[in-house]
Amino acid sequence: MSTPVYPFKNGYKIRFEPDGAWEQALSGQRVCIRTFGCAYNTGDSDLLASVLKNQGAIMVSDPSMADAVILNTCIVIDSTERKMCKEIAAYPGREVYVTGCLPLGRPALLENLAHIKVIHPDSVHRAAAGIPYSHEGAVSVVQIGPGCVGFCRYCITRCARGTIRSIPPGVIYKRIVGDARGGAVEIRLAGQDLSAYGRDTGDKTLATLLEGVPPLTEPARIRLGMMNPATLLPIAQKVAHAMKHGPFFSFLHLPVQSGSDHVLDLMGRGYRVADILKILEIFRSDMPEIRIATDIITGYPGETSEDHLQTRELIRQISPAMVNVTRYSWRPGTGMTRANELPDRIRKDRSREIIREAYAMLHEKNEQKIGTVMTGVVTERIRPGSVMARSRSYEGIVIQENILPGISCTVLI
Repeated sequence: MSTPVYPFKNGYKIRFEPDGAWEQALSGQRVCIRTFGCAYNTGDSDLLASVLKNQGAIMVSDPSMADAVILNTCIVIDSTERKMCKEIAAYPGREVYVTGCLPLGRPALLENLAHIKVIHPDSVHRAAAGIPYSHEGAVSVVQIGPGCVGFCRYCITRCARGTIRSIPPGVIYKRIVGDARGGAVEIRLAGQDLSAYGRDTGDKTLATLLEGVPPLTEPARIRLGMMNPATLLPIAQKVAHAMKHGPFFSFLHLPVQSGSDHVLDLMGRGYRVADILKILEIFRSDMPEIRIATDIITGYPGETSEDHLQTRELIRQISPAMVNVTRYSWRPGTGMTRANELPDRIRKDRSREIIREAYAMLHEKNEQKIGTVMTGVVTERIRPGSVMARSRSYEGIVIQENILPGISCTVLI
């Protein structure tokens, strides 16, 4: 069977393992899957493991005990990419397979590594479609489809995953119900941009998808993944209504990236600060208890001191419960040159300022909960004698006891 060669626009060529070949090659082998990056990658690794177990492979968690190592890669920022390159070189004497975003977004890094075998993520999905899938555990990932409809000028993931390809609702519902029956109490609905769901088919939106989710037995709930304000705004009211009346955590991941319209335009985000405030007004009106998570990029090329101050002001205004701050990292293929990059010192200083401010607000909110009673469901074991539970608003509650995942509990903070 010949190995397909996929050409890329920049002239590089990568040889992907043909459908059926990698499954057969790993049959009966001890395989370790190392997963990096987002929840979507975790979902791909879950499917990959189910395919290999169906082929008789033995899954191991320690690479030193494996015959073959599969790296499910992330290249979202430069430092992560460097980590991936070190991982690829870290397993001499073992077969190494690479999947995920690196071979799709940075094929140049693999072109001269003939000993590395590459699995296209689509090949994993095709293989998984032909076998029964069963989930075990308190946390699961259900994918709505790869890709997005944005053109953000910092994002290499869109170069790797392409435009959105929505998975049919029936397939998604079947996975949700099956995972809940398998013991999942936190089901993570994952995509590069959840609110872009259905843009490729035109007959469904995220709102209609959520409205059709079957009832789940308590305490199982669905945590919605990241949504771009540009694609969420037109359907925000319907999405909020579906969340309020369905089996969902009261939690919204809305990456604002900047509090400056000037910087948002430079980034190609497709929305204004006023749109962010409108979305939050809609969700908080329907669900006053909702917790907001957001992402910020500091030091984007062209960002001024005034732009940075506007971002700090937006953080104060929206008062998010979680803030992920990333210093701008140039990524090839995104259409950005390196001509106007800000010094790393400025990017670091601005990042630290926002982190300090965001965490001070979070600390103040958390102090107010001391002495209160909360309910939650245990989702994971942190270490011996310590577990993590999640409230309905997806607050993380650390409990210093050994409690089985899936158990609901009442906790004095």
